[in-house]
Amino acid sequence: MQSIQFKRLLKDRSGNFGIITAVMLPVMLGLAGIAVDVSHALDQKSRIQALADAATLAVASAMADKGNMSEQEAAALGLKTFISQTLASDGSLTPEQRAEEEKKLRDATTFQTTSTSSNNSDSYDVLMKSTYEIPMNGMSAVVGFKTLKVTVESRASSGREGNALSMYLVLDESGSMAWDTTTIDPVAPSKKVKKQRKEKYPCPDNEAIMCERLVEEYVDAPNYIVKMASLKTAAGVMFDELKKADPNAGLIRVGASSYDDKTKSEQKIEWGTSDVSKYVTKLPAKPDGGTDASGALTNAYAALKAENTREKNAHDAKKNKSFERFIVFMTDGEMTGNGGIWSKKIHDQVMGICEQAKNDKDAGGNPIKIYTIAFMAPAKGKELLEACSSGKEFYYEPNNMTQLVQTFGEIARKAAKTGTRLTN
Repeated sequence: MQSIQFKRLLKDRSGNFGIITAVMLPVMLGLAGIAVDVSHALDQKSRIQALADAATLAVASAMADKGNMSEQEAAALGLKTFISQTLASDGSLTPEQRAEEEKKLRDATTFQTTSTSSNNSDSYDVLMKSTYEIPMNGMSAVVGFKTLKVTVESRASSGREGNALSMYLVLDESGSMAWDTTTIDPVAPSKKVKKQRKEKYPCPDNEAIMCERLVEEYVDAPNYIVKMASLKTAAGVMFDELKKADPNAGLIRVGASSYDDKTKSEQKIEWGTSDVSKYVTKLPAKPDGGTDASGALTNAYAALKAENTREKNAHDAKKNKSFERFIVFMTDGEMTGNGGIWSKKIHDQVMGICEQAKNDKDAGGNPIKIYTIAFMAPAKGKELLEACSSGKEFYYEPNNMTQLVQTFGEIARKAAKTGTRLTN
């Protein structure tokens, strides 16, 4: 009897599905977990790739800006940028977890940089690789997967393209350039100024009556940087950028002329930035006078116009097949002459010189390009400089020292045609 029952049990298949399901359930759960984790990993990889691209671009740009950044400096900058951005995107980490993640990222991330020089052009290449471990969920762990490695790679390049150019600066040294900006001097943030106040005291002849007298005293006041000092700093940044783009002084020629209500002696266009830098440094620390840019602008146009072959001959001698011509026209005021009020006559005269320059074509049909900078200028000054510029991308309206410095630096980079790009 027992033998018959045992045989029946062996032949019974009714529980197979349940047994198979019990055996396969962990595997199916693991596969489902893996599918979820892979989807999450792809999202994470896209996020990390974007952060890697931002880091390599930052390094490539910094190398081009500095010109002599070492491989160690570049790698340190790249790591700092990548790690700080990666950790900032995850606000749920505790300080301990943050420190642990930072160490993992440092150990798993490498930066390689190379620089190449050819004639007067420099190029910089940055390669970054990083492996990022993503923890997997409990279902994936069932089939033995605890983490999933994600690898990202990013390349970026930057370069100074060696653009040959001749540039002439037209700079304002009128009385308003002695006025304060809104930027406090970080070295000496305060200064003593003389102040008068009224003080009451009993009158000597009749002490029942209070008399008044002025009392002078020195009090602390904010020490703002004046416009002229701001201009000299900004011009220095421009010259540094041009020097980086042309370290051998074989591509870029620069000259300048300043003005108040009179045209000052000019600095003729010469190779490099040494002479023009000295010229700007010597501009008066306490300028005065009205505003008339017509003479200085005429000097700029005369130096650069196509029929004046001096610039072409100079570039030909350096084997520069072509070169661009730029005027950088800066003022903080409106055209007043020495009269103290806006002069339509001078305004129109300056506008006419700008139009002549913009219509002056070289053998290749290229005009003189005019960058204009209305530095904390009134409405008529802005109106003039906007009209004088070679277009919206050539007109700037800085309202403080920081913006002025950025403006001069950007103009230099645009003229010298430096750039940064992703190459992966």
